[in-house]
Amino acid sequence: MLLGEPLQRGQKVKRILQNLEPLEKAMGGRIELDKAGGRFYLHTSSERIEMPLVAEGQRKLGMLARLIATGALLDQGFLFWDEPEANLNPVLIKQVAKSIFSLGASGIQVFLASHSLFLLRELEILSQNNPSPSIDIRYFGLRKGDDGSITVLQGSSVDDIGDISLLDEELAQSDRYLETSSL
Repeated sequence: MLLGEPLQRGQKVKRILQNLEPLEKAMGGRIELDKAGGRFYLHTSSERIEMPLVAEGQRKLGMLARLIATGALLDQGFLFWDEPEANLNPVLIKQVAKSIFSLGASGIQVFLASHSLFLLRELEILSQNNPSPSIDIRYFGLRKGDDGSITVLQGSSVDDIGDISLLDEELAQSDRYLETSSL
């Protein structure tokens, strides 16, 4: 099991720590494995919490942190992550974007599926503020046509993939709310 592997040591530690820092900041602690019991814990400055008792979003971050710490996500690895923003406080989404960007900068190929314009914009901001020839960000959007066909839009910017349905729904909800509150 990848999560139970020993922590990396030696030359790779510096790169691992760079990738771990944003995640540990978002979690407010680090992930520890109790070797005797085989259980994982979130160790903060004031407590040690068994992972099944930690919020779902924090558990996802913890799993990613552990994969980084063991070296499973190092040196040309791959990460497929469906909706990394799900179950997270919006404040933490910025830290997740930093982690994703950091992994990409370190050579990990990251594939995300997301409905979150906020997350996509954070990644775009990071890529514009930290241009790197080693990172080639591509965005893909899928659209279902009235005839059932699927169209794939792609580009180097979020704006290249058309409307994001979540944003459309949030704007429509805001309009409904304003109509209701003005009655």
